[in-house]
Amino acid sequence: MADQDSAMSDADKIRAKRLAKLGGNAVTGGSAQTSSPSAASPSPASNPPEKQPAPPPAQSSPQQSESSTPNPFSQLGMASEPKSASRITIKPKATASTNDSPQRQPPTRAQPESMEIWEDRTLSAIFRFTLDRENARDAHGHQLYYLSGVRSDLEDEDKVLRLTTDVLDQAILETASGQAFGKPLEYMLSCWKRASRMFRGMHNKNEPKYQAIKEARRLCFSYCIFAATLPDMFGEEASAGNLLAEYFLADPECDRGICHDFLAEAVARFNDDDSVKELLVGAAEQLSDQLGKLSMNDDYKPYIMAFRNMVRYQPLLIALAQSPNFVPAGMEAQHIESRTLLGPFFRLSPMQGEVALNYFSSPTTRDKGYIANSQKALRMTLQTHQDELLDITNCFVKAKDSREKILDWFAFTVNANHKRRALQVDPKKVSSDGFMLNVTVVLDRLCDPFMDATFSKIDRIDPDYFRRAPRVRIDDETKINADDKASEAFYAVKADGVNNFISEVFFLTVAAHHYGTEATNTKLSHLQKDVKWLEKQLAKMEVERHKFAQNPAQLAVFEAHVKKVKDQIEKGHCTILATQGVLLDDVSQARSMQFMRYVIVWLLGLVSPGFPKKHLDLPLPDEQPTPFKSLPEYFLEDIVDNFKFITRYMPHIVTSTQCKELVQICITFLRSSEYIKNPYLKSGLITILFHGVWPTYGKSKGILGDVLFADDFATKHLLHALMKFYIECESTGAHTQFYDKFNIRYEIFQVIKCIWPNPIYRDNLGHEARVNLDFFVQFVNLLLNDVTYVLDESFTAFQQIHEYSKTLKNPPANWTPDQRTDHEEKLSGAQGRAKSYMQLTTETVAMLRLFTETLSDSFTMPEIVTRLAHMLDYNLEALVGPKKSNLKVENPEEYGWNPRQMLSEISEVYLNLKDKQRFVVAVGTDGRSYKAKHFTSAYDIMKRFALKSPEQLREWEVLSQAIETARLEAEAEEADLGEIPDEFSDPIMASLMEDPVILPMSKVTVDRSTIRSHLLSDPHDPFNRSDLKIEDVIPDTELKNKIEAWRAEKKSARLAALKAGVTQSEPTGADPGDPMDIS
Repeated sequence: MADQDSAMSDADKIRAKRLAKLGGNAVTGGSAQTSSPSAASPSPASNPPEKQPAPPPAQSSPQQSESSTPNPFSQLGMASEPKSASRITIKPKATASTNDSPQRQPPTRAQPESMEIWEDRTLSAIFRFTLDRENARDAHGHQLYYLSGVRSDLEDEDKVLRLTTDVLDQAILETASGQAFGKPLEYMLSCWKRASRMFRGMHNKNEPKYQAIKEARRLCFSYCIFAATLPDMFGEEASAGNLLAEYFLADPECDRGICHDFLAEAVARFNDDDSVKELLVGAAEQLSDQLGKLSMNDDYKPYIMAFRNMVRYQPLLIALAQSPNFVPAGMEAQHIESRTLLGPFFRLSPMQGEVALNYFSSPTTRDKGYIANSQKALRMTLQTHQDELLDITNCFVKAKDSREKILDWFAFTVNANHKRRALQVDPKKVSSDGFMLNVTVVLDRLCDPFMDATFSKIDRIDPDYFRRAPRVRIDDETKINADDKASEAFYAVKADGVNNFISEVFFLTVAAHHYGTEATNTKLSHLQKDVKWLEKQLAKMEVERHKFAQNPAQLAVFEAHVKKVKDQIEKGHCTILATQGVLLDDVSQARSMQFMRYVIVWLLGLVSPGFPKKHLDLPLPDEQPTPFKSLPEYFLEDIVDNFKFITRYMPHIVTSTQCKELVQICITFLRSSEYIKNPYLKSGLITILFHGVWPTYGKSKGILGDVLFADDFATKHLLHALMKFYIECESTGAHTQFYDKFNIRYEIFQVIKCIWPNPIYRDNLGHEARVNLDFFVQFVNLLLNDVTYVLDESFTAFQQIHEYSKTLKNPPANWTPDQRTDHEEKLSGAQGRAKSYMQLTTETVAMLRLFTETLSDSFTMPEIVTRLAHMLDYNLEALVGPKKSNLKVENPEEYGWNPRQMLSEISEVYLNLKDKQRFVVAVGTDGRSYKAKHFTSAYDIMKRFALKSPEQLREWEVLSQAIETARLEAEAEEADLGEIPDEFSDPIMASLMEDPVILPMSKVTVDRSTIRSHLLSDPHDPFNRSDLKIEDVIPDTELKNKIEAWRAEKKSARLAALKAGVTQSEPTGADPGDPMDIS
């Protein structure tokens, strides 16, 4: 018994100490002297009655009935209704006039309730206990707990058996310890709800009732804290977790939920008792930890609601921001979303594997409508969740003391995830896609307030952000156009001042796009490739099934492996569909695009000060701004990747105002391409334009076509920009540069086709040919290289298809299965090459036709005309010559192959240049491919299939005759000259030089047109590989005079011989070639 008294004494001491800290009143003697038996063994009101002294009678009205049956309301301290001494008689309504009606009896009034009775009744209703053993339930039927211990103490002290605030402390402890209403904390929370509801109805602070409820409410909250922090005070075992956390998950309006009144009272006590702050922060940390183990398939909503309720209270929000779990030091990227305070809330996403499986079960068997509806539902769920995340984030941002902490958390997230943009990403070492996308979307929305249509706040984005203790780390990032040494030197010079909030959010959002949205796009493409590879492996495995049919054990292993692969494929498909559903959200992508528009204007303002208030002038200055050069490359990469995705998959969300800035940045950095070091970024700008002119619903020129076609800035600079990058992409530095250039040039051709109907662009092309001659010649030379290559590759592929198909139809009798498989693989390879090259061939030849139609003079310059003529002759021979049947394949439309259309296009180029004598001579002197009968065969085909109009056919005949005449004249001149001296012969072309020049390093003499043509493709001396420019060659005037004198001498001798009637013999070195077909 002594031990029990000692334990109770310790509990009293703890309680008294905590009450003192919570600001409680001194405990009265009656409340402190708790009876040991009653405290140790509390009993509910329904227990058998013990012999106790009767309580004093309650006050009643003088008219109280003398009946021996007690009034139950008087037991609760309520005054009884007064009785009327007269008998009530019900009579019908009188029919007499109103003047004769009897006088109405005045209504009776209830006797006013005393403060003592009200206090007893109210405390009993709030805490649901009673001092009356017979009163087991209140007026509403709720069970009441019988306070035997409190009653015993009151009787010992000879006090009135009535509940007051003086005995409330002891009564609460006795009831909670008895656990008749469940756990002490749950009981106290329900009492708190009732006390708070009653307190809200009190308005007169000077009224005794107000003070009584206020004290009851204060004690109630204090015991809530005791129950959560000192459970052993109520006879419970101490818990390792936070006891309050689970009650945050309940509805705040229900008895066991944490309501707003509770949180308001809690934060009001933060300064007086640190344990309250620790309790609530601990509850938030425990909820966060629990949520980290859940997904959207689970009941996660209560956790979100609980946390949103917490952050509504600024003192609690600041305490949460100061938690060691908010931004823990040294945490690895993969743990941020599960071990930081905010991480689990941002982690929730339908892109999680198990959630994606729930949305898209059996994805390969579902129709498009089901997939679309599932993705729509997924987006709606995610949008709601992201709205809640934004609400939580805004609470932290609005409070000054927590704003820096939330910015630190975002910076910690993006800085730790740099590896998400690595070539090989280990998903176990970085944050998940869903987590990073949620971070990106919330940051996008934080930018909304300063992203107005007039860019009025764009000056607040500080270019010196990275020179002023930035949160975003860029040490290991590639810079736009500065090497590491230059950028380090620039950032080593620190700027004064501090970064403003707009700059912080802007730079954080750019980084989040890079490591979030764009990294997810990249991962999606890789995942699609992986799933395709798995599907191919599964197909191969299914073929091998028969090998294990006779061995059950091996068959079981085989089946298990097949199932594993199938499960991987299904999960991959579900993840792909979920990711696409998230990325193709119109709302989030429109917001993302709006942010990228701001990034575009800000970047253009760096390279062209004053923009957008001033016009953008091109080309940009030669001196590049250091802040721009030293920016991370991902500033441009984010723009390129974002708009490549949108213009390809979601062009309908692009607005007309956004189109203009998008066109401006593409043209600016293609026109002044030296501002960007990475050729991939420049090719990305071409891809944006290409996707922008692709026809979409309601727009035949695409979303950018109208701007490119008619905008003044575009008409002035676009064509030169496209031609410039057409030249630059010849060498990108990548190991795939040879094939990359064809893809880039194909996209350039599509843009040119879109704008070509505008005569301004044709005039601009003529201007380039006149003003920038070398630039234009280089462009045309590369165009001819491409035409030559793609035509040759296409025709070679068709010849191979023809041969392989012919062999497979009639295979040799001794063929083995392996030989047949080898031929089938070769045929498949040739078919693939034919498809890829034929599309590029069609576009390249079409461009050549358009350009020769506009600028015939430029295509007949000495540096170009010979190559152009020989290329045309070679391909005309392939189309109409004796081996044309080798190009015949089955189903040519599968490859986009139309030989008649190709003949029409090539013949159009001939006709475009028909009036240029230099071209006519170049065709006629092509000893390798030119034959007059090819022109005759082409005429017959074009006439038979009506490929040309009658007028064009007549022009073709005239051209054929002119070319043949030029061939005969050239042969005659060659015969007159005879053998060319070695010193007059071009060492590369083995032809007579007309304008000899000396190469400065090798000292070799070549013809000017020969070396100019060579330098168009290779800027080196062909004899010693030293660097060489056409401006460096030295005219050999003396040799030129000798050549002219020698030619004059030969002509004079020829004329003299003719006059003398001397007949010269046929030159032995001439090749008469095939006889002319004049049929």
